Order: sequence, then C-alpha cells, then structure tokens
Amino acid sequence: MAFRAADYERFTGERTRTPAWWPLWRATFRRGWRSKWVKMFVLGGLGMSLAVTIMLYFVQEVVPEWRETLERLGEQAGGNGPNLVFDSRIYLILLHWFIYPFLMPLSVLLGYDLIAGDLRGNALESYFSRPITPAGYVFGRTLAFTSFLLMATLLPLLWIWCFDVFTAPAGHYQRVKSVPLGLTASLGLTALTLALFVQALTTITRSGIWTALVVVILFVLSGMLGPILYEVTNEPTMLAAAFWENIWVVSNGMLGSPEETARHAPFGLSLSIFLAISGVSLVVLLRRIKRQAVIG
Repeated sequence: MAFRAADYERFTGERTRTPAWWPLWRATFRRGWRSKWVKMFVLGGLGMSLAVTIMLYFVQEVVPEWRETLERLGEQAGGNGPNLVFDSRIYLILLHWFIYPFLMPLSVLLGYDLIAGDLRGNALESYFSRPITPAGYVFGRTLAFTSFLLMATLLPLLWIWCFDVFTAPAGHYQRVKSVPLGLTASLGLTALTLALFVQALTTITRSGIWTALVVVILFVLSGMLGPILYEVTNEPTMLAAAFWENIWVVSNGMLGSPEETARHAPFGLSLSIFLAISGVSLVVLLRRIKRQAVIG
C-alpha cells in the first residue's frame, strides 16, 4: 500500500527575520534563570560589586587621599620590590574575586545539563526538524551560557570600574582607561572556554554529576601538576599545565601587563592553551551533536 502524505497549505504570512538560533538562546536563558542556584550566583556577583562600591564611597568620603597614602606606604615597605600602584593591576585582584567564587561554579551548575538533557531526552531531533543547524544550535546555547557567566562577573566589575572612575581624583582615569576592554577580553575568553568545554564534556558523560566531578578533578589535578613540574624542571612553561595559572596569566596580559616572569607561564603559551581548549571543545561538540541529530 502506497504512503500518501497529508496535504499542507503553504504558509503565506510574513516571515520573521529573526535568526534561527535566537529562540533557542531565549529559551536557554529562561531555562537557566529558573534555577535558584543560577540566580543565587548571579545576584551574589552583583551583590559583591555593590559591597565594593559602598566601601569605595565610604573610604573616599572619609579619607579622599587614601590612594596616595597607601602608595606611599607601599613604597616604604616594598624596598626594591614592586610598589603598590592603583592602576589596572588592582582590577586583576578584583577579577579573581569573581572568577573562582562565581564563574567556575556557575559554569558547572548551568552548563552540565544544557546539552546532556537534550541528548537524554532525544530533543535534538525536534530542534533539527526546524530550520536550525547544529552550528546554530551550539551558537544559541553557548551564547546564552556565556551571557549568564558574564552577568555574574563582567557586569559587576564594569560597575565597580565606573564608580571608581567617577569618584576618583583627577588623573586616575589615565591609569585605568584600558580596564573595560581588558576585563571584557579576559573574562569573555575565560567564560567562552569554560562554556564550550563543559558542554563538550556533557556530550560524553551525559551526566550532570560526572561532568561536575570531571571538571573539579581536572582543575585540582592541573593545579597540582603545574607547580610540581615547575619544581622539577625549573621551567616556567611547565606552570601552564595548571589551568588557574593560565587564567591568571591571560587576565594579567589582557589588562595590559603581559610580563613573562620567572614565576609565571608565558602569556603567549597560556593564551594558546585557552584557544586550543575552545577549538577542540567546539569540534567535539559539533561532531557529537551532528552524530546524534541524524533524522531519518
């Protein structure tokens, strides 16, 4: 008996110009915001920025010359070492206050089930039965994922910078004018690398618990391996085996101080590792999604 397809009427309405990945981004963003843990981390990052700005306001109202006072004390206590200067390097310290308490945990909490849930529920066939490609699917998911990570880190840091610039004495802006671009580049690259890596890992484990465990184990083991290799070989490049070292080096370089000291990995090497992790994760992600999304 021959199969007869049902008759369908051609759509004659106005077609939207919205990209195919946009509804996926919107759905992913709403899905992430429904999680109380995601809300907690995002609001926690915003709350920390508010606490820092309140402290800045209080200090600058009570002791307006506190920067100059601390810099003089740093010169007296530092001797021949580096002096305390309130320039972009101060934001390197602030940046790490947001990366480890907020960016790292949020990347696991938000990303462990985005694609793994679709794979377990066979939802990819539904997505790709519509005019969206695997690349568009990955782009929409990753953009929403990265948006959450930057909401909890970059947005609060930019708020602190704005408050600092508008309340600081004359001349301070020249010291920190490159900070917004440096923060955006360093946090953007770090967030994108983590987003792609966690999503690629979920396509392999398909388990939120195993994804979280693997991320934590890799982070801890790499943090131990880098210093051990450095002690054995006395080669700074060996420190690049530690992921947290690469975060520090890349952030420091993006903020305008790409020094290659004896105690840190070279900036170019750490940047290459970030790009390699992002590239490999993207390839793995696309290949595994295409393999699972074949319809027919």
